[in-house]
Amino acid sequence: MRAGSLLRAPALLYGAAATATLAAVAVLGDGTAYTYAAALLAFWWLPPALLVVPVAVAARAWGVLASVLVPAVAAGALLGPYALPGRGGGAADLRVATFNTTGTRGLQGLRALVDQHHPDVLLLQEVDPRAREGLEARYPQYAHRWYGGLSSTADGADGDAVWSTLPITSATAVDGLPAGARPASVVVLDASARGGPRALPVLSLHLASPCLACTPGDRAANPAGGTAEAARTRVAEARRYAAVVRELGARGPVVVGGDMNSSDLNEPLRVLTGDGPDGGGLTDVHRAVGTRPQLTRGSNPGFARVDVVLAAGLEPVADAEGAAGGSTHSPVVADLRWRR
Repeated sequence: MRAGSLLRAPALLYGAAATATLAAVAVLGDGTAYTYAAALLAFWWLPPALLVVPVAVAARAWGVLASVLVPAVAAGALLGPYALPGRGGGAADLRVATFNTTGTRGLQGLRALVDQHHPDVLLLQEVDPRAREGLEARYPQYAHRWYGGLSSTADGADGDAVWSTLPITSATAVDGLPAGARPASVVVLDASARGGPRALPVLSLHLASPCLACTPGDRAANPAGGTAEAARTRVAEARRYAAVVRELGARGPVVVGGDMNSSDLNEPLRVLTGDGPDGGGLTDVHRAVGTRPQLTRGSNPGFARVDVVLAAGLEPVADAEGAAGGSTHSPVVADLRWRR
């Protein structure tokens, strides 16, 4: 009885606040800075609902239980796959890694990623153009490289890249992106030497960065503007990329990886993995076969899972998080298998 009395007021307050926040996220999506941030940080504020449930049941505090029921269900759906033992397994045909190197800060992490995991394909973000020559000399095994257009920010200029042990046969810029979006291209690899298709499209993506200190319309500090503007830009980017990968996926396998600046409850990732007419139909490899939350943004543990490998037409086999090595992001390594 005493435990129930002590629990009641804070639990009711938490339950009401969490339920209201989930409703706001569901209605407003990434359209505001507040709902974007709430969805991004959901891993940290939703799990308490799971802890309250058994205490409320034991104390027969049914009002408390009712107040946290919605956030508890949301937390279970969000974290449930990570509580399961490893799925997938077996031999892989292709290993893909994505890594936001944060310019030259992540070079140690890049070295560990290559030396320990030996990816066949590296999808890189925030590559410092001044470091290209030295990096290419250090990693000659990636004989095929593509570099995307540079994006200028307050921190300097950076771009995306695809490094591959498989031949690159073409690269086509994605058109129709919103203002403030970083450029991206569909890079086609010849995977026939690995038993795959002669045309395997891959995309290295870096969706618009949030800028918590930016004022609305501040394009000098951030090409996508303030936090709310950048959130809306990410949604528009995701919808355009979803249309691109739907078309590519109709012809064969496709792989997408990068820094989405979005976690599981944010709209962009849900658009890319959605199965509806406007969804990308991509499989989130980590949610399919991974085991831990894999919070890749920030020091270990980070505050959100924003770096992902997505695939269509391939079977997820395994997924792992690498060492950041000075980057503000951790790399993600995904093993994939051709669908027979």
